[in-house]
Amino acid sequence: MAQLSAAVRKESMRPIDRIAAAFRGEQPDRTPFVPSIYEHGAALLGKTPSVVARDAALMAEAALTAYHTYQHDLVTVGIDVYNVEAEALGCAVHYDDSSSAVPGVVSHPLAEQEQLDAGALEIPPINSSAGRLDLISDACSRVMAEIGEQVWVYACIGGPFSQAVELRGFENLLMDMLTSPQQVHALLQKTTEFSLRHAADLSRRGVGINIYESWATLPLIDPGIFEQFVVPYERTIIERLRADFATPPPAIIMGGNVSDLIRFFIETGASLIAADYNADFAHIRTVLEQHNSDIVVRGCADPKMIERAEWDGVERALSVLAEKSRGMARFVWGCGCVSYSTSPEDVLHFRQLCLEQSR
Repeated sequence: MAQLSAAVRKESMRPIDRIAAAFRGEQPDRTPFVPSIYEHGAALLGKTPSVVARDAALMAEAALTAYHTYQHDLVTVGIDVYNVEAEALGCAVHYDDSSSAVPGVVSHPLAEQEQLDAGALEIPPINSSAGRLDLISDACSRVMAEIGEQVWVYACIGGPFSQAVELRGFENLLMDMLTSPQQVHALLQKTTEFSLRHAADLSRRGVGINIYESWATLPLIDPGIFEQFVVPYERTIIERLRADFATPPPAIIMGGNVSDLIRFFIETGASLIAADYNADFAHIRTVLEQHNSDIVVRGCADPKMIERAEWDGVERALSVLAEKSRGMARFVWGCGCVSYSTSPEDVLHFRQLCLEQSR
């Protein structure tokens, strides 16, 4: 297994203090390093994502092994982070224990309805045997017990909008927004309440919450849909979590070019967002400063370039980000989802490149 060099290991702040300083808007000893490690953690164990995704001990071990290998400044527990709530609500998830592919949703329980009837959706108790909710909570507790005093630990929940898409199907839900918007809102109210219950159970274990809205990115939907059908429900979750728990503050994570959504992220009260490699970082920073926002921005490199070891391109991208984020205390380094097949040596090299650009 690849290991950190002695030079990298000698740092003046612990990860938990470094990331907390950035969230307070203070300059830490260096810019925090926050890559997206999910199924890649399974690869570090020599196991497939489907195997690790259904075993709390292995899921925790994957997160811990990644942390001890990369010493990143915020640890996320999870493998197929988009599927857990949808599965508990009735979506079938396909697992293949022999494949490096991430498990995926293969059925949509509300798709056969001619007209959307949100009342047909039954919300299971969080402590029921539905899906893997208890497994995720168990894995988070294991990770917190091991490293919770050293580094912030985050759990993952699927956002209300993305859950609704998995339940109804994307094209169906888009049509419903035109023909039955009240039923869409009724469905989103249900998925929001389910998200809150799960998030509360996780928060009681001391972890922060990443809300993943993979289906709400542009150009899948437009800013008007985002404002009407995403923002109110994200804001409800974030406000409740902030009011009820003294845990690391909630984040909204989604890929794609989020540049035109920044004012909406501010409205949700999110504490951290990801600026993907194709986003207009200068615009994002300008809007945040105009609104005196305390959102932390994770500037992301292209994970495919890291996987292919295209270091000239990665270095150019990091150099541009370093210049555009200069003087910005609420900034952290990162990348999109590190693939299963990316080598640990390449992730460590990416880390070193980020540290060399750090302020």
